[in-house]
Amino acid sequence: MNTKLIVITAVVIVAILVVLGVLLLKHKPPMRQIQELPINMTGLINLCHSSQFNITLISTSASQAYLSKFVTTSSGMQYRIENNLYDMGAFNGISYLAFNPLTGSLCYYGNFTNVYDKGVDWAYPEVVIVGYKPWDGYPVYNLRNPNLTLPARISDLLQPNGGGYDWVKLTYSVAYAPSTFPEDFAFDIWILYNPKEVGTITRPDLELMIWLFFNNTDITWAKVGTTKIPIIVNGDYRNVTWAVLVSCNFPWTYVAVIPQDTGNTTVAGGWRAATVEFQLAPFLNAILQFVPNKKCETGLSNYPIKDEAYLENLTMVDIELGIEFGNQYIKSGSVGYYLKDISILKER
Repeated sequence: MNTKLIVITAVVIVAILVVLGVLLLKHKPPMRQIQELPINMTGLINLCHSSQFNITLISTSASQAYLSKFVTTSSGMQYRIENNLYDMGAFNGISYLAFNPLTGSLCYYGNFTNVYDKGVDWAYPEVVIVGYKPWDGYPVYNLRNPNLTLPARISDLLQPNGGGYDWVKLTYSVAYAPSTFPEDFAFDIWILYNPKEVGTITRPDLELMIWLFFNNTDITWAKVGTTKIPIIVNGDYRNVTWAVLVSCNFPWTYVAVIPQDTGNTTVAGGWRAATVEFQLAPFLNAILQFVPNKKCETGLSNYPIKDEAYLENLTMVDIELGIEFGNQYIKSGSVGYYLKDISILKER
């Protein structure tokens, strides 16, 4: 082999290696991102106990089910955090919720054994982002956000310049063990007939949950259809198919909107670690589209059925975010999430 051929061959090999290296770097998540968004319990627990999270709520018994605290970030944003172990009649273990006031980050984990479950799910450790949680009564507090004012009627939120067209943006990750542990990481939004209702939710009212990730949780029990709603995941625009669940069998009307484009979509799906951006308006429109078909009763003589006109005049009072987990068939498990940041923006 002559010298010229050897040189050409070496150049080609080097070029191929460079291209392969670029491709690997392009498709491999940065190590920093992996470390920042833990999806295993060990990494998450270590993060929650790091010095940056210096405000904590720690529950070790059912008597501490509703520990809560108002927290404020260095930029002046105020939130309310709560362990919210609402259906855990008894347990051994710990529920650990921690907040970083400098960044507004939230870190949660729970390790549980010997759980006595009073209902269907165990708990929903959460943060109230804006507005007031109606279970707490009115007017106990009203968390303000400069870009979204609550309470607000659905019809007003859906106006062209209404708050329903604000962008909700968050970066998060979810961890759990064992792999079959049931959970969903979701927004919980309360929409009331009477926005001054104190301490309880009743038949005229409605709950909207927007699930971003779920595992080993059957969604077929109340599914009424699917709808397309655009969402941005890690910077990529996606026109996602969402299952819509509607049930009239709670003391209120329950609606859940659940992603169907990833995972085993009847029992698991969504995005376990991601930056997600979306507008509220398409999810509010899903209520107007699907709920009237169920003919849920209101318990009111003047508005017997929740039709579209009735729903448009309901008032949205808050936005919560947390992880719902557990069921009556299991007695132990571990679960948690890391909310790196969340914001409500007028524009992307």
